[in-house]
Amino acid sequence: MTSKNGIPIASHLKEEKEHESFSTLSATILGAGEVIFSGFEKKNPDFIVSHSDDTVLLIKGVNRDMALSLLGNSAKEKEMKKDMEEMVSKIGELSEDFEIGGV
Repeated sequence: MTSKNGIPIASHLKEEKEHESFSTLSATILGAGEVIFSGFEKKNPDFIVSHSDDTVLLIKGVNRDMALSLLGNSAKEKEMKKDMEEMVSKIGELSEDFEIGGV
């Protein structure tokens, strides 16, 4: 699955119908952040965190053509961030090895 602007998004969700909405949400938030930051002449964000009472959404740019999004229990945010950093590192290594994702 890819976002509307072509960023590949892999997801693991219980309901198939949620895939497109989740990928669109992630790409929209990251894209809107880039527009706002550039308007203030700041570097584009590469990590975005969104909270609700019981849920946290983490969005991390992997490289210029990929993003990783995690949605989970807010009580596990610290563990999720650590896991996300490990995943991003592994994805980055694979991207370089196979010359994918704009590397």
